[in-house]
Amino acid sequence: MKFLRVEWTKKRGVIALLATGLVVTSFILGGYVATGNWNPWGNRHYYEVLNANFQECHTLGGVQTCSSDHNVLYNSGALWVQQVTSGEAPFGCAPSTTCGFKYIAMSAGTTAPVATDATTGATNGDCGKPTDSELTTNGFARAVGVVTDISGSSSQSSKVVITFTATATQAVAKSCLVNQSTAANANNVQLAAATFTSITLQNLDTIQITWTIVWTWS
Repeated sequence: MKFLRVEWTKKRGVIALLATGLVVTSFILGGYVATGNWNPWGNRHYYEVLNANFQECHTLGGVQTCSSDHNVLYNSGALWVQQVTSGEAPFGCAPSTTCGFKYIAMSAGTTAPVATDATTGATNGDCGKPTDSELTTNGFARAVGVVTDISGSSSQSSKVVITFTATATQAVAKSCLVNQSTAANANNVQLAAATFTSITLQNLDTIQITWTIVWTWS
């Protein structure tokens, strides 16, 4: 009987050891699948800008029409954000009350933006560049928008909103989110741009531009 008891105790010990090993292995393997790190306590935390979304609502002769159009997030703009978050010196200027993606600019150009476009500096940092030109008259000079910051847990969005009022007849077909208050600025960086069906506004017609940036983090 003693022999049988010893054997049964050994078997239970082996079973318990195997079960413990399986749990630990599963924990470590699951942590690796989730984080790419063999240390299950070494989770990597990261931040990501998911997308920039564009909307325009224009009022012509008292009638309002809205549209949401495809936009492009420029590589150079994304690089500026990445450099800021990683503590590097970004192109042109460091974030401040006068340097940040809270300014909205307009263009009459219809050339579709491409992510790899050169969109920095005094020459190419204007809305519509590197091919089209930025509007600076008739009520469409770039201006600072009303900013709504993110709050709460992932995912969240921040918004920049502005309403332009035409002071003369003017066609518009493109909007850009930029980091400076004036065109032809050496520190100019375009974050994103969107083209939409060309709209011709008459004196006192309005167009509201909304840029939304969606963020997620873990």
